[in-house]
Amino acid sequence: MHIDPKPTFRTAFAPALPWPQPTEAFLAMAGGAVGIGACALMVWLMHAYGGLPLFLMAPLGASAVLVFAVPNSPLAQPWSAILGNTLSAVCGVVALALLPLETAPVLAVALAFAAMMLGRALHPPGGAVALLIGLSPELLTETGALMIVFNTAVMTSVLVASGLVFHRFSGRKYPFRTSLSQSGPPPMRRLGLTEENLSDLLSKFHQSTNLGAVDLARLVAAVEAELIQPPFEGVACADAIALEHLHVAPDASLQEILSKLQQSETSKVAVVNADGHLAGLINQCDLLRVLSKGSGDGSNFAPPLARDLLHAPVTSFDGTLPLGDALHVMVRDNLDHVPVCQEGVFEGFLTRSLLLEALVWPATDRKAA
Repeated sequence: MHIDPKPTFRTAFAPALPWPQPTEAFLAMAGGAVGIGACALMVWLMHAYGGLPLFLMAPLGASAVLVFAVPNSPLAQPWSAILGNTLSAVCGVVALALLPLETAPVLAVALAFAAMMLGRALHPPGGAVALLIGLSPELLTETGALMIVFNTAVMTSVLVASGLVFHRFSGRKYPFRTSLSQSGPPPMRRLGLTEENLSDLLSKFHQSTNLGAVDLARLVAAVEAELIQPPFEGVACADAIALEHLHVAPDASLQEILSKLQQSETSKVAVVNADGHLAGLINQCDLLRVLSKGSGDGSNFAPPLARDLLHAPVTSFDGTLPLGDALHVMVRDNLDHVPVCQEGVFEGFLTRSLLLEALVWPATDRKAA
């Protein structure tokens, strides 16, 4: 199949967004009306009852798009909206005070970008706020610098407050919590990725301003549920272990242990009591340490038995544990071999290769074969 790496004119300039769900379109429309209506009501009340001379600003319409249409975006959160617009208003006033009208708009927008980025309050309508003020010296003369900044902060706050109320009934979360400890799927349902892992991925692909760690965690969990969990559905650890029992008795000699490891080509061997219960594990590194010591001691070396080398497993699985849950643990803890027991009786090892086999070749197909 040939894939053209270069986008055509049609694909490059076609709509990037999918068709919206009717409910989403209606909620965005209703929310925008509520938000701007609340701002207009505040202005009317101030004028009607002799309060502060507040006024509507065109950039509030852009802020409403973010707050009511994409409330999960980091750009739409209260901190970004209120502080971003307010800082931008300050930058617009400063630019008018420092430069003539011809160049003030340029400085206003540039300063607004810098201020919002440094304040971790990036809000695209803030650029419009700065440009509007930079183009309106008469506004500064008639209203005053302090009133312009105050009006921007109050009007944006009213818009955000209306968003808080509206989204309590819209089914959307606003403000959207950005901590995985408060929201989002648990680690086992996002391939064991931590919040730091997710944030690093967003930074690596320059998506930190477009997507939050919680949203990315939800996407990862959804992909996992769609693609990874189905092959494991109804499959337990006992269904995917190695058929050969890689174990020795507690009194097994060093030669027996080495022979077992050579036969199985694994890095671990289980030590199992006479009643079948798991006593512990022996790793290759344990054997290498013993052999190294023996080569240095010469004839005084007394080969140890299995019981002298074993150690308790860091992790073990019950045979009834769903295979999907085992996958999460092995990925999270970087495990390659995990013993599987049934009521304490050793059943076998679950390995990474067996997990991959179960993923691409479901248990039902293996049994049929």
